[in-house]
Amino acid sequence: MLRGLQGDALTTGAALLGGYEKALPVQIAMMDIFEVSAGGGSIARVDEDGALHVGPQSAGAAPGPACYGLGGAEPTVTDANLLLGRLGAERFLGGEMVLDTEAAEAAMRDSVAQPLGMETIRAADGILRIATTSMSYAVKGVTTERGLDVGDFALVAYGGAGPLHASAVARELGISRVVIPRAPGLFSALGMLFSDLRYDFVRTWFTALETVPFDEVEAVYRALEEEGRAAIAAASVAPEAVTVKRAADMRYVGQEHAVTVDLPMEVFENRDREAIKGHFDAMHQQRYGTNAPAESAEIVSLRTTVTGTMRKPAFETVEAGAIEPPASARSGERPVYFDEAGGFVDTPTYTREALLAGNRIEGPALVEEHASTTVVMPGDRMEVDRYGNLDIAVSGRRSGLRTDGGRERGEPGI
Repeated sequence: MLRGLQGDALTTGAALLGGYEKALPVQIAMMDIFEVSAGGGSIARVDEDGALHVGPQSAGAAPGPACYGLGGAEPTVTDANLLLGRLGAERFLGGEMVLDTEAAEAAMRDSVAQPLGMETIRAADGILRIATTSMSYAVKGVTTERGLDVGDFALVAYGGAGPLHASAVARELGISRVVIPRAPGLFSALGMLFSDLRYDFVRTWFTALETVPFDEVEAVYRALEEEGRAAIAAASVAPEAVTVKRAADMRYVGQEHAVTVDLPMEVFENRDREAIKGHFDAMHQQRYGTNAPAESAEIVSLRTTVTGTMRKPAFETVEAGAIEPPASARSGERPVYFDEAGGFVDTPTYTREALLAGNRIEGPALVEEHASTTVVMPGDRMEVDRYGNLDIAVSGRRSGLRTDGGRERGEPGI
């Protein structure tokens, strides 16, 4: 999910669920989220033409990846991470579940490595590279394709598998900073505790901007705002404050599709058509890389967002420490495969709960916790902030893999 310059979560009034060919259009206000089928359970397979695919089929939780030992026989992204040493067989879910390395190796060998005529480890690495590319497309979908420079953003990775792949995805896209929040597997649930009470209303209203009847538009907005305030008043919780924002779906005359433009209240108070047009031109430029200030515009819909600001829980801080992590945080060492380093590298492991604010770790390293593992790649530098987040400075772009689906000279095809 992309956040705006003021920290507001971006929303959309139209989305497609599923692939483009079979997608179902949903035209209600929702968080602007772009999904990708490349999770830990995504199944790797070789098609009849000898091409390797990862997802969209998933092993799910039952039977799950082959390494779960619950009957799954197809290799998944989780199996690949286990074989490359990024997951510890004895430490999965804090040691509550022991992973079956032999089952993962057999599934990888039989379903991917042998059909492709390559070593099992190279096959596992290929699966992660494809998964990384798929994830990078999702990030591009909410940045580059909307006129935003992805390099201007930090990548916040959460969920159980996100921290395993975040630095690799950042390299693909030229992102220089990755942030792993505390308890990343519970990050979505944490977000619910910080959410405000919000109602979005839209009214279809076709009118040319040059002749827009401001009195009528004001009446529509006020009616929508009163409906939103009534909904918040009827809720079972009492917000600390209620705020109102206005927007309009606009397009150039002759266009089919409209874009949603946030509009400050003063443009309506001043009945400023030029200001409304300027906001629309700027949004069109950002989204499509072009605009037409000399062309006439029209309004398609009027939108109102009424938000009840809720009291937020306080973030806990972690104890401050030195630059060097305490000895209690070091949990061991194991070989981990990094293609950038030419193969397996003896990599230190750390227990995240024992890390202190200010601790720094140079990659390669693994930071393990109950529901996730963060991969600090060779050349990366990680620092723990005062809230326990892992702030990773990414060293550079991963070589050999391009997000356009091609490959650089000398790189074997997968």
